[in-house]
Amino acid sequence: MWVSSGATASSELNRMCRAKHLQGRVIWFDAEANLRELSTRKGVAETVRKCRSARINTIIVDVKPLSGLTLYNSKIAPKLVSSEGKAYPRGYDLLKTVVSEGHKAGIAVHAAINVFSEGSQKVSGGPALRHKDWQCVQYDMDRVLVTDDGTTMSLRASNGPYPGGLCAYGDNSNVIGELPPGTVCVRVAKDGRPIHVEVVTGQARISSPDGGFILLGDNDSGVWLKQMAEAGTHFKIEGKEVMRRVGEADNVHHAVFVNPCNPEVQAYELSLVREICENYAVDGIVLDRMRYPNLYTDFGDVTRSAFETFIGRKVKNWPQDVFARPVIPGRDVLRGPLFKDWLKFRANVIRNFMSKARNVVKSARHNAQLGVYVGSWYPVYFDVGVNWGSPGHCASDLEWWPDGYEETGYADLADYLCTGCYYTHPTRKEALAKGDEEWKSVEAAAEESMNAVADETFVYGSLYLYQYKNRPDKLLKAIRQCLSKTQGCMLFDLVYVRDYDWWDVLKKAFPKPANAPHEAPALLGKASSIRRDG
Repeated sequence: MWVSSGATASSELNRMCRAKHLQGRVIWFDAEANLRELSTRKGVAETVRKCRSARINTIIVDVKPLSGLTLYNSKIAPKLVSSEGKAYPRGYDLLKTVVSEGHKAGIAVHAAINVFSEGSQKVSGGPALRHKDWQCVQYDMDRVLVTDDGTTMSLRASNGPYPGGLCAYGDNSNVIGELPPGTVCVRVAKDGRPIHVEVVTGQARISSPDGGFILLGDNDSGVWLKQMAEAGTHFKIEGKEVMRRVGEADNVHHAVFVNPCNPEVQAYELSLVREICENYAVDGIVLDRMRYPNLYTDFGDVTRSAFETFIGRKVKNWPQDVFARPVIPGRDVLRGPLFKDWLKFRANVIRNFMSKARNVVKSARHNAQLGVYVGSWYPVYFDVGVNWGSPGHCASDLEWWPDGYEETGYADLADYLCTGCYYTHPTRKEALAKGDEEWKSVEAAAEESMNAVADETFVYGSLYLYQYKNRPDKLLKAIRQCLSKTQGCMLFDLVYVRDYDWWDVLKKAFPKPANAPHEAPALLGKASSIRRDG
């Protein structure tokens, strides 16, 4: 499923960048995490000064976060005016300030937007909350827990961190992490019989029984669950399919996504890209969250019509001909005859949007670069409707791969990709030594990225710095893996460099100045020629 060691050895772009001493040294300024520290020119200037001293050559500043409220003076989108009860400086333009200070320091500045996230369940005022018809329609399953005597209790299905309330985790699921004090856990066998009851406090690591499931409850739901289980009550999960807007869905993440297939949504997002390019001296645009939120979106009427046009016929059983959601949470969806067509359709929607975005950037500011931020886990990235690989990269050994899926790849439309190598182990060897699979390493993730992109564009292995808290030596090693396996490293995020005072670590990682590969786009054409001739 994952590429083997040495997958980057044949990269022509790696060879060219080494020969010309080019290296992407990119740092991300997250909007929410750095909101206060970057809300003054003085704060921006001091941060940029430290970036220069650490020999960073590219700053990516997030100016449209998840909420859809901008941190630049937009005439199209609503602007952030307050956060956590505190007013944001009136008239302050973060993008203008970072561009000005970055250019003074000789650092390129790229503006990032969260493309299809236009609202937050924690912040009011986002476009998705005002245009509910723009929101993704999520194919959900409302589940209830039924006992022997017919009592029913609503369930919050969860395959991620425990959100509280009465939750079920299906077979092949694990509950790992910190649980609220007094959380009741019941392991339920395939026949509905409770086989283990315990009250968990603190860290938990609980596996579901084969064919069965786990029930968790806290507060009143925990008391009830414990009483029922200790009485030997059998449990059954029942479900009802339902379609709902993502703003109303019970989601562990607060982002409210709009439908990438909706022409109005696309026009709106492209207008923001044009506005930034025309009004700010940015060196590039970076598209983040240019995707669907999950596998279960979008199933609205707009998307159904577009999908039927794509396959050339009406869908008789919607959505079951695509897939059906299982009643037991955590199980794989039940694939229908159109499942692979659906994967190809969604990826095609994103490639087409990417093509439009590139045209807007290059027409509005022809020297600006277009970057994209994605996750490195390419073999399962179909889950969010994206193929960020090369259009020439065929991975038909993946069991879900549709015929012609490679045509939906958009790496050829990007000037660079930042791929999130979000693992705590810098190398394959270290992952194996800790008992993990070797793909759970920065090294393997970087190689997976290079393999999928196939030198179609520049790749910068990207690190989630929080994973290296109190481990600066591992961070340095992880950065060096990115620099060795790809053409650079993107650091997410500034807040951790600042809070952990890791500027000296960056100076060790980047001992000499270097220009970024994306500032030499002609190399992409040369690499392409070598591939064709070879």
